[in-house]
Amino acid sequence: MIKGLYTTASGMIPRVLKQEIFANNMANANTVGYKKDGAFLHQLEDAKKNLLTDSDWEISMVDGVFTDFSQGFARKTENPLDIAIEGDGFFAVMTPQGERYTRAGEFSLSADGTLIDKNGYQVQGDGGQIVINGDSINISADGSISVDGTVVGKLKIVDFAKPYKLDKAENGYFMPAEPEIQPITDAKYELRQGYVEESNVNIVEQMVDMLVSFRAYEAGQKAIHAQDETLEKAVNQVGRVR
Repeated sequence: MIKGLYTTASGMIPRVLKQEIFANNMANANTVGYKKDGAFLHQLEDAKKNLLTDSDWEISMVDGVFTDFSQGFARKTENPLDIAIEGDGFFAVMTPQGERYTRAGEFSLSADGTLIDKNGYQVQGDGGQIVINGDSINISADGSISVDGTVVGKLKIVDFAKPYKLDKAENGYFMPAEPEIQPITDAKYELRQGYVEESNVNIVEQMVDMLVSFRAYEAGQKAIHAQDETLEKAVNQVGRVR
């Protein structure tokens, strides 16, 4: 009976984290360049192992949270400093914590003409920061930036070995999960000027997943309540001397 309670709890605990993940995905559905998260569960494997042995029962937890790096929809803005990446790769941005990486191509110019991202940090080119002073700005598919017909720099687009081992950092950036993971510069991509990449969150899909997860959690609550009532009867009624 006690094992039944733990079995049910094992299925409920990961649902709490999954609800938090779904809620965070939905909250960032309109965040440019956002990549949705998911969770790996291993409770069925652990449940089978414990049922077939006499070992103590261990409540299964979430095995890990992963990020879905699939392409988001490219939305047209007609802003010449908005750039979307079609294909692989990330923009490189210099932050106070070091170089970070993002798919959010909402760029602008600082007072001195430096190309910056939405957080005010310098967008990196092949030679460092990019300074733009002029009227006509053209960004080609390979990232070359021309101002009034003169090439002034090239956007630094980097990629990483797949499957990606990247952690989400502050302000929506990505960073290598381990120090030895280094960016590579041979990403297969094309840039689209005047577009931004939307998040890859499907609101309807997330709402359905959240509802399914909630119903599963609710079913677990009812199962625990039923088992608790049965246990209460076994202790207080079945063993009573009449």
